[in-house]
Amino acid sequence: MKISTTRFGDIDIDESRVIRMKEGMLGFEHLKRYELFIQDEKIPFWWLQSVEDGSVAFVVINSLGVKPDYEPVISDAEVNLLKIESPEDTVLLSVVTIRSDPLKVTANLRAPIVINTKKMLAKQIILVDSDYPVQYPVTENSAAPEGKEKPGIIPSASTL
Repeated sequence: MKISTTRFGDIDIDESRVIRMKEGMLGFEHLKRYELFIQDEKIPFWWLQSVEDGSVAFVVINSLGVKPDYEPVISDAEVNLLKIESPEDTVLLSVVTIRSDPLKVTANLRAPIVINTKKMLAKQIILVDSDYPVQYPVTENSAAPEGKEKPGIIPSASTL
């Protein structure tokens, strides 16, 4: 399938790599299908591009790459909704806010996007009763803990 986007022009979408959002992104609940694009493996910022509306794309980052000790509590209902069988089958992404000062880029740790990489199902989850901030400085903790690799990406993610 080919879609026309405002950021990347016309791109081919492989249906097997489409992430199906169970309830859409906050403010964009009507859009349910996205593809994750990685322009450069060395750059931690990726694009979550809507397949249904080429003008909608979110800058995202691997949440554990920003905060290696990030451990949001996901309810059993959400685990069941996303058909998660093992934590290893998931990736946590955070929406990034880009500012004019590159040292003030923030990630939303209060509302992570949980993706089941085996089923390609996802949901943006609002963490209630959580101390995780909506604006966590990306430069605060940009390295993985010593002895651990940074978490991987969705195996089917494509590169532009």
